[in-house]
Amino acid sequence: MRPLFRNIRRQLANENKFIKYSRYAIGEIVLVVIGILIALSINHWNEKRKERNRELIYLNNIKEDIKLNIASLEVFIVTRGETVNSVSIILEGFNGKQKIDYNTFNFHNLNILEWYPFVQHSNTLEELMNSGNFTIISNKTIKNELQNMQKKYEEILFIENEIQQDYERYLYQPYFNLVDLETSLKNYEDQSNKKETTKLEKLDKAEIQLLLKNKLYKNGLVLASFNSNILVEKFNDLVKKSKQVIQLIDNESYVK
Repeated sequence: MRPLFRNIRRQLANENKFIKYSRYAIGEIVLVVIGILIALSINHWNEKRKERNRELIYLNNIKEDIKLNIASLEVFIVTRGETVNSVSIILEGFNGKQKIDYNTFNFHNLNILEWYPFVQHSNTLEELMNSGNFTIISNKTIKNELQNMQKKYEEILFIENEIQQDYERYLYQPYFNLVDLETSLKNYEDQSNKKETTKLEKLDKAEIQLLLKNKLYKNGLVLASFNSNILVEKFNDLVKKSKQVIQLIDNESYVK
């Protein structure tokens, strides 16, 4: 193509047809410029496509993390609900509303004391945040909802830190001072394994009576129930919010 243009230019120049030569020269320049612009446009489109693919991969990984969180949250909703129920049963003994069955008391007591915090699955989101790539998420609604969701997790973390301090001060301290833990755990395991009442590890009734007279411990149980109810509410709210974010991500995945 280019040799052809050179031949034409040479011929026109030799014939002193300057105007026609200029037109051909300008045309060649225009063709070159158009070619460059097309190449740049294709390159830009390829880069945008690659970035979009990266974004969709991140969003899909975030969605998988959220699904894991929902599964964990639903488990914690049940366990925190069981804590509330166990506290309710034990407080009836403290308040004299019901005669205490020591095995039942021990089972629900240890059910309350078995406490552990929620652990969020957030590897993908943390990677985006820490690397400064959070801006790759182009959908502002998804971006805002993810940030709002993180604030809710921070609220839960704060509440759980407070609960841990309450447990250590009001529950663990008096319990470990008054009750033989080895005996209590064996009795708890026996009940969990559905052993007959006559074959359960024998509890020291005097220890339990001392615990029932401990106002610090009773107040710790009340706090445990109160805070567990708050957590259940927070967990349910997060499950609802998480499912909404998943729907937003699914909708975004259809946009190419």
